[in-house]
Amino acid sequence: MEEKKRNIIKEAGRMYLKVGIRNVTMDNVATEFAISKKTLYQYFSDKEDLVSHVVDYFLEDLGKNLQKISRGNDNAIDRMFKIREHVAFILKIYNSHIEQDLEKTYPRLYKKVHETKRQRIFSGTIENLNQGIAEGLYREGLETYFIAKLQVGRLLYTLNPHFNVFEEYEVNTLAFFDSMMNYHMHAICTAKGLEYYKKQLTTVQNGDKD
Repeated sequence: MEEKKRNIIKEAGRMYLKVGIRNVTMDNVATEFAISKKTLYQYFSDKEDLVSHVVDYFLEDLGKNLQKISRGNDNAIDRMFKIREHVAFILKIYNSHIEQDLEKTYPRLYKKVHETKRQRIFSGTIENLNQGIAEGLYREGLETYFIAKLQVGRLLYTLNPHFNVFEEYEVNTLAFFDSMMNYHMHAICTAKGLEYYKKQLTTVQNGDKD
């Protein structure tokens, strides 16, 4: 039963990402798995319960991916490009309206997602900055707390078209993320770090064209 339930959670999540949460009914999910709605309700008490499980699944999955990045032997700049690789994948499947759906319909779950992302961006930035400084790739004396807070603002608010900083068509591109990363890296890198960063950026962007 647990395997079946997990498969429903994963597939429902893909459906939400594709067309948005509000556009996917419990009937749609039941039809997708060729089961009755009565059977579906044996796994989930209502739609909010299903959405809650989907949110937990994707937050857990994202957490595991970020842990893999932090456990590797890469230097701080290479880890930034691993994050870029993850962003490139997300942009291919992400529906920008999904968080708006959560905020309007399931505010408790929206708050959970928002707070989890805020904590991970902040702690991840602090960790990356400290690593880069130790490696001589980032400048000594950086205000890590201040920079980490700026990163939270950039990634949670600047990238969110709901706040009308940039238009949706602008933020939903890898080029936009690259511009933000470029701004960030030029502000924190040593001459050695900047030279390495530019070399890696050219390599990965050429790879995007293949």
